Amino acid sequence: MKIFPRPQKMELFQGTYLLPAAFGGLKLTEFFWQIKNGIEGIRLIKEPLLAREEYHLSVTEEGVEIAYSCDEGLFRAATTLRQMLRQDGGHLPCLRIVDRPSISRRGYMIDISRGKKPRVETIKMMVDFLAELKYNEFQLYMEGDCFKYAAYPEETAHFDCLTPENIVELDAYCRERFIDLVPNQNSFGHMYTWLRKPHFRHLGLFEGEDEVPSTLNPLLEESFEFVCNLYQSLLPYFSSEYVNIGLDEAYGLGRYQIEEYCREKGNDVVFMEWLNKLSNHIRDAYGKKVMFWADMIYNYPQSYHMVPKDAIALEWGYELIQSQRMTAHCIAYRDAGLRYYVCPSVNTHGSLTSRMDVTTFNLRTCAELAVEYGAQGYLVTDWGDGGHSQQWCWSMQPIALGGQYGWNAGKKQDGESFKAEFIRAAEDFTDAYFFGGTKVSRLMYRMANYYLLEPERVHVCTMCAKQLTLPLSETKYAHLFDMKDSGDDFYFDNVTVYVRKVMADIEKLDFDDRLKREIRLTAWLIELGSEVCKVKLHPAQSLDKVDELVALIDRILPEYIEIWNYRNFKMGITRFLDHLAARRGELLALKE
Repeated sequence: MKIFPRPQKMELFQGTYLLPAAFGGLKLTEFFWQIKNGIEGIRLIKEPLLAREEYHLSVTEEGVEIAYSCDEGLFRAATTLRQMLRQDGGHLPCLRIVDRPSISRRGYMIDISRGKKPRVETIKMMVDFLAELKYNEFQLYMEGDCFKYAAYPEETAHFDCLTPENIVELDAYCRERFIDLVPNQNSFGHMYTWLRKPHFRHLGLFEGEDEVPSTLNPLLEESFEFVCNLYQSLLPYFSSEYVNIGLDEAYGLGRYQIEEYCREKGNDVVFMEWLNKLSNHIRDAYGKKVMFWADMIYNYPQSYHMVPKDAIALEWGYELIQSQRMTAHCIAYRDAGLRYYVCPSVNTHGSLTSRMDVTTFNLRTCAELAVEYGAQGYLVTDWGDGGHSQQWCWSMQPIALGGQYGWNAGKKQDGESFKAEFIRAAEDFTDAYFFGGTKVSRLMYRMANYYLLEPERVHVCTMCAKQLTLPLSETKYAHLFDMKDSGDDFYFDNVTVYVRKVMADIEKLDFDDRLKREIRLTAWLIELGSEVCKVKLHPAQSLDKVDELVALIDRILPEYIEIWNYRNFKMGITRFLDHLAARRGELLALKE
């Protein structure tokens, strides 16, 4: 009997009980209401002392018993029982399950602002997946150009995106599945979408006239009024008691127009002033509590006492070193009495796939830290940096694995197993849910690790994916790597051969054609990135490859557009397409 996420405790006994298998074919919400309204053979027992999501499920030869304290617990029990009914034609093994979540808040957040802006039906598909995995929180990350803000209607007048009516619909859809849809509006750093526009630029922190700011000036009252307008346009449509106000990576803090003020008061104090100002406004105007990314405070433990009492700090880190560093932060938050989440990532941004060896470590470590040091929540993040060129199918396995760790983190890692049984179970669940039981996920796992063949390991991206977004004339990426140091073609030849081989194995399998096209498109992009890396190594010797690479780009472009438009609003697609068009032009210019 396979149940995923794996329960906290399950005992199997001799015997079976038969329930009509047709019940397993009902949608999850329909099955929940059938149980709640009464199904012959299922006895419900209210146990007020159980936790909200806790349930006890027993199957004997006489029938099924479910003990729970409230509807959340019954819904989680229904989720488990429905999985059981879909196996062995409704023949349920006699067993006893005692189950409750390891972490009270278990969320998934997707970036809908920096590229892909998923349509309502796409978001509902995601919510259904989360419900099956017993998640209870969902966030849509917003910067700008992704929602019809009533305060600034002219900014989205020329394109489609989410509306207030869409949010109300999605909020209700989530509530029906006992998922809290939390508004997420960045309010300090990451404001480039707004500040690049001439009529908002003066609200930012900058020096040169040609510089495009990304951080709001917290000392301007007009900046506060602007953020309040965003909240007024957005927050009334969410029923959640929380709002994520972002505040991460405010790189302008301590610089530019506010440098002297920050020197006098301290960067940490200036940040805390802005945090408290926003928190007080949101509490007074909307009765909500704030969440905020913790990267701007974790180096200032002396200022933790200034964090609003009911605020939640979001401790995030996605790489191996960051995952380890988070231990000290979690201990410090706990000792200071702060409420906090631990936030891993699906790690698809900047890599086209999820870098699965990093991702599995990150998901596991964050869950174990959350359990050991008393975090209130666990939020799996899914970012859209660089135009959100990755396909959502690469997030499915990490989301499934995150569902397992959030619900049942298991015993602490022993240094040997890497909890491989959880990884394989997540793959099996994903195969059953999306691929009709065809074993696709293990091959996707292998393709996702293509970057291990690259000559350098790079922070939160891969060389092949990153080089697609940089001009052919640029070989260096920040301080992380320079293509000139990569040696010969050996490494990238291996990437191309490897990805082609894995994709050939996937092509042999029979599963959903649209998902196969998304995986195939990813393979093409990785191959293109690999070949572009080789061109950068020796452009003059690459003339014979130009026509072949231009033909590959010409194959990618219409497929990328069609796949994008099926799941997302059109706005945002050019962020990555412009990179591909630029690489095409540069390749052709080599022949001139």
